[in-house]
This record gives sequence, structure tokens and C-alpha cells, in this order.
Amino acid sequence: MNKRQLTRQKILDTAWQLFAEQGYEVTTTRQIARAARVADGTVFSHFPSKLDMLREGVSHQVNDLAKKIDVSEQGGLLDIGMAFADVYYRYYFDNVDLSRALLKEVLWDMDYYQKFNHALFSNLRDSEQIKEIVPLILDAYFMTLVFHLSKPQPSAEEALKALESKYRVLLQG
Repeated sequence: MNKRQLTRQKILDTAWQLFAEQGYEVTTTRQIARAARVADGTVFSHFPSKLDMLREGVSHQVNDLAKKIDVSEQGGLLDIGMAFADVYYRYYFDNVDLSRALLKEVLWDMDYYQKFNHALFSNLRDSEQIKEIVPLILDAYFMTLVFHLSKPQPSAEEALKALESKYRVLLQG
């Protein structure tokens, strides 16, 4: 890594640590700069906003999680969908504050996240049935996630059960 890349990674690592310790909402870019021992302007030369740091951090986490999912051993679409959901939901529910902050932003910028949706299903068969059902599966996935993360006591187990029920209805047709 060159010096610029190292500085960028240092800022991102510091931001991620502060988000985890203090929460995303209360962490400022100034705090991130101070903790990373860089000038305030340096933070913005690498990341246009605090949201960009959150997006990139979550993107790295989600990409790492994706590597742990082996769809070749899964059965049908329900099994594949639940394998993905199990891994991702557990991450989101283990990091409720960061997940809530990210989802708050996602709801108003879905175009940004369409590339993740495409990547999730890129390994699947290229059939018309799958092309038609994937948007419904994603809607069920995100709305179930949002609903259960918004509860006072979020539970990954409850969310996964609810999602599986929705998937079964969608996929039986």
C-alpha cells in the first residue's frame, strides 16, 4: 500500500472503531481526524462524508461475510436465500447501532445499494423465474430487517423466522 492508501485505511479503521465505541450518530469527522492523527481536511480528501465511511466499512464487512457463504452446497432458492440471510442478519443484529444508521440512509438511497443486490444473486441460475422473484425476495429481506431492527429488543432469531415464512410464501407459487 502506498502512503495515501495507508492514510485512507487508518481513517476508516479509526472511524469504524469510534462508531463502535460511541455510535455512528454522535461520532464527528473532527473526532475521527483527531483519533487518526490527521488534519480535518485529510479526512474529507479521502471520504466526502461520514456516511461514505460507514458505507465503505459496512461494504468491507459484507464482502468478507459473502466469502463465507457457499451456495454450491445449498439446495433450492429458499435454502440459498436463508443461507445469505442467516449470515448477514446475524452481522446486522450483532451491530444494531451501525445497522440502524446504515439502513436509515439506505431507505433514501436504494440506487447505491443495487450493486450489492446484483452481487448477491450473480451466482444463481439465469432463469426467468429467478429474475422475476429476486426483487420480491429482496423486498422481503430488507423490510423484515428494517422491521426487526426497529424493535426495542431486536432479535436475529425472530427476524430469520419471519423472513423464512415470507420466503416460503413467495417461493411456493
